[in-house]
Amino acid sequence: MWTIKRIDEADFGCEERLPGEPLMVLVSLECDDGRMLQLEVADNWLTMQELDEGDEWPDDPDEPDEEDAKSAKQVQWMESYLDALEELE
Repeated sequence: MWTIKRIDEADFGCEERLPGEPLMVLVSLECDDGRMLQLEVADNWLTMQELDEGDEWPDDPDEPDEEDAKSAKQVQWMESYLDALEELE
């Protein structure tokens, strides 16, 4: 289980947010086994999820979501395709 330890405003450096760009926050998570992880998420998403410091994180950040898995398959397919093209040359 991952617990939210800190929520800090994300650092945009010298640049400000672009118009319409959401306010991002840096969320520090700690796992039961002591591992630490930081994620950058939209502040309004946290608000909609009613998440705050001390709350349990709703997903397993170690487990890739559906979009990550789809992207990985696409990359693997493209690499295989490029390898096949090289063999034809």
